[in-house]
Amino acid sequence: MARGRCGCARVVPAAHQRRRTAEPPLVRCTGTPYQYAVPGTAYYDASMARRDEIIEAALRLAKAEGIGALSVRAVANAAGIGPTTLRHYFPSQAELRQAVAVACVSGSLDDLAIADDTRDPVRRLHECLLQFLPSSEQQEAALDGWFELYRLALGPEPLPAVRELLESGHRSSAQVLQRWLGTLADQGHVVPDEVDTHATRALALIDGIHLNLLIGPEPFDLQAAREALRWFAERVIA
Repeated sequence: MARGRCGCARVVPAAHQRRRTAEPPLVRCTGTPYQYAVPGTAYYDASMARRDEIIEAALRLAKAEGIGALSVRAVANAAGIGPTTLRHYFPSQAELRQAVAVACVSGSLDDLAIADDTRDPVRRLHECLLQFLPSSEQQEAALDGWFELYRLALGPEPLPAVRELLESGHRSSAQVLQRWLGTLADQGHVVPDEVDTHATRALALIDGIHLNLLIGPEPFDLQAAREALRWFAERVIA
């Protein structure tokens, strides 16, 4: 296997290889000459740790200056590294934003007891869905942030960077919902062929709930939102 100037492995067409050997999977180069990150090694651990540090820096930057501030140079400065080093881990700005979106979703959505088949499946799904709602203490700030994200992505002067982040977060949320529903389908509580459809409906319901919480009418509050998600869970369970 040939190596690039930084020590990363690069693909060589089979026709140009004298022999094929089984090698462990590779991840992004750590920037150390003639070293590449193999799972289970110190180089791999260091590479993953640095990648996590970059994502954490990006999350702090987005919280302080807004999502539109997530440029490669700005994130690199926040992480204390150069743009070239950052591109070892995230070759494109789109990949960086996608990683940030995934981190936002994975950091706020947990599987809880979704796999515990000794408990009522409706209650398990409802508890998981409740994670999409803001707490009463954070409701105003959370909803304002949600609306600002959509405004920057879809408003009169949309920002492509924010739209990419929004789309990545939407895909990640859909994958989490599909995982929850898939677990329940494996246990016989949800029709398997309807998992994707239910996930799409859940996202539509959650967005509608957020909008109603933001603009009213006044009677629609967090308790009404919780009841709406309970209503959905009851109709999904076969």
